[in-house]
Amino acid sequence: WLKTGEFDFCPDLAMPVPWRFAARGPIQGAVRVVFAGSKHFLAALPSIRAALQAHGYGPETAELVQVSMANIHQEIPTAHLAIPFMEKLDGPLLRAAPELRSIVQFGTGLEGVDRETATKLGITVSNMPADSCGNAEGTAELAVYLAVALLKHPAHMQRVFESGTLGGVNLVRQLKGQRVTVVGFGAVGRVLCNALMALGAEVRAVRRTWSEDDPVAAQLADKASSIDEFRTRLAPTTDVLIAACPLTPETRGLVDAALVAALPPRACVINIGRGPLVDHGAVLAALDSGKLAGFATDVGVGHPEKPSEPWSAEDALARHPNAIFTPHVGGATETSYGKMAELAVKCIEAVRGGRAPDTWQNKAAL
Repeated sequence: WLKTGEFDFCPDLAMPVPWRFAARGPIQGAVRVVFAGSKHFLAALPSIRAALQAHGYGPETAELVQVSMANIHQEIPTAHLAIPFMEKLDGPLLRAAPELRSIVQFGTGLEGVDRETATKLGITVSNMPADSCGNAEGTAELAVYLAVALLKHPAHMQRVFESGTLGGVNLVRQLKGQRVTVVGFGAVGRVLCNALMALGAEVRAVRRTWSEDDPVAAQLADKASSIDEFRTRLAPTTDVLIAACPLTPETRGLVDAALVAALPPRACVINIGRGPLVDHGAVLAALDSGKLAGFATDVGVGHPEKPSEPWSAEDALARHPNAIFTPHVGGATETSYGKMAELAVKCIEAVRGGRAPDTWQNKAAL
């Protein structure tokens, strides 16, 4: 094995090193934890500090360093554990981190982490499972909130309130009886479907494979097993569409002009998955024409020339009276951050003890 100063590699075998936690053993002294990103999700670091203190851990256990992505190259070489807040940890950055043993995304999305390079370097990659940290419930609640808000037209209600008129002029819709299709039946989608059914909606869902033993799936009004089946069979009768699926080559641009055209008049679209699931131009045109009654997103929106998040509040879609943008707060609750902070403490304990994390996404890669 060679130590190049950046990473360990065996050129003769052309294969990655063993997992660093196993090869290097326990850490003597404090674990150096680098938080990648200093502008977004600012409540995360105080939550982890509080959890460490609750366990009786001080600076001798963990040294916490929060750094902007512009300056992360100064801190990553000596980091044992990296906790990104949806920031990009690419191959060159990981190869400049010879001490790094583990990456733990503070949340569920790992699209910013170069998992292939991490695996080759022997770095474990983990996230916070949505079904065990409160993220699923928080995000599902937000989706219900956004659906109700679009159906009730809060901007119109505010104008009527300010006019001093009671009862309004335009009647609004209620969620009960609406035909709601949820694309994605993972941790978030499952909780969401259950909540929507409890409120009386006619709920359908899309998932590649279905379990015959799932009690929530058994109560759905209808199910589809592919995006194509959803587009052709369910979309034409969908009053409220909620995108709750991961971003993949198949789902990128899911809500495009063709899908919008297939939806019935006055449909509402909500995105709680990832911004590029929805095409900016298609949705803006449909809102302007009245084809769509409303659009809401907690994750920005897909655009050919701009990143999906953070999205500009001055953009025409963000300023549209029938659009609602929230700043990626679905999983940002007191409950979920408290539980995720506890998971982060467990990861710090594992790194310090020379152990694998309890759960990690690239475990089966080697």
